[in-house]
Amino acid sequence: MDANLAKLILSNGKISYAITDRHLRVIEVSGLAGNEHYADWQGQILPECVPELFGSERKLAEILNGTASHLQLLLVNRDTDDGATAYVTIEVLPHTDKQGQIIGLVYLVQDTTEWGMLEQQVTQQRNELGLLREQLEQQNRQLKAINAELKRLDTLKSQFVSIAAHELRTPLATVFGYLELVLDDRVESLTSLQRQFIETARNGASRLMTITNDLLDTTQIESGQVELFLKPENLSALVETVAAELKPQFNAKNQQIFIKIATDLPLALCDATRTVQILTNLISNASKYTPENGSVTVQVSVADQEGYLLVVVSDTGVGIPPEDQEKLFTRFFRAGTATLTGATGTGLGLHITRNLVELHGGRIWFESQLNQGSTFCFTLPVADDLLSSWSNPDEFSTES
Repeated sequence: MDANLAKLILSNGKISYAITDRHLRVIEVSGLAGNEHYADWQGQILPECVPELFGSERKLAEILNGTASHLQLLLVNRDTDDGATAYVTIEVLPHTDKQGQIIGLVYLVQDTTEWGMLEQQVTQQRNELGLLREQLEQQNRQLKAINAELKRLDTLKSQFVSIAAHELRTPLATVFGYLELVLDDRVESLTSLQRQFIETARNGASRLMTITNDLLDTTQIESGQVELFLKPENLSALVETVAAELKPQFNAKNQQIFIKIATDLPLALCDATRTVQILTNLISNASKYTPENGSVTVQVSVADQEGYLLVVVSDTGVGIPPEDQEKLFTRFFRAGTATLTGATGTGLGLHITRNLVELHGGRIWFESQLNQGSTFCFTLPVADDLLSSWSNPDEFSTES
């Protein structure tokens, strides 16, 4: 190789070298790396010039004897004259003559500061990532402990609500029954003012019974204790029944209710009591959140999804703000427009309704525009011919 070319390669690669004889005495030097001034090395013993080689005499002897191929030290850090840190890579190889006999050593040193700095940054980042991983694992453990405690407290809360609701329901039913009895039209001894007071008490008892029942349903849903007794039912008849029961509510606000039922509908596979509860919640809500003189329309038809019936309840009410729509089926949530009509509620009705629909294997969704009304839709499975021929509803009982 041309000597000038060799120097160019060494220079570009930031490589310097020294050559020794078999006694490790330096006989030729070239270049400068770190703080090593090679001009001072001439005639010196190599390990005395390179502190990193102290303790490696045996390895150097093996290279001279041909029993070892080389010695390499990667990313040796050294301080420069200006106080900075430099990195070099050291390699010692056998030096041979033309006959291939080992006549000394070749000491090579390459400036690898850039590589060393990058390696240091990688190591630092790896250490930081390891620390972050430990912190995340610790936080995960803490979160798991907190979640376990929250779950325990939630279970206790559900148990308390269930017990309280059970204890309240019986006396409330008794109070409501006696108030209904007192308000019997055949009782003529009441003055108009007395009747007004008792009606107020009865309505309050009725609201408390509704809240109590909603709380019981919620705790049963959360604990998976809702049992459905499925059998073929005439869904149209259930809609007509609920509409008739809610007629006084519509009359009180001078509202109209329209029932549109498709012909030749198959029977639905559902729990009649829970389906009435679903219909009551949706139709009653439509009335509550529709101003006076408004209207509610209930439609029953075959759904686009094969094997299902579709019920649609639409109103001309206040609508639901877009920012509230994602949270509408969550527990205890009421839309911002809920108070515009003066309607009261616990925010549990739609949460219960959604869960009951899904327990039937159906789905529920809605569309709403502010001040233009809302449309709620839900599906229930069709009872096939085999199920329609069976008469014992217990054979179709299912528990959530």
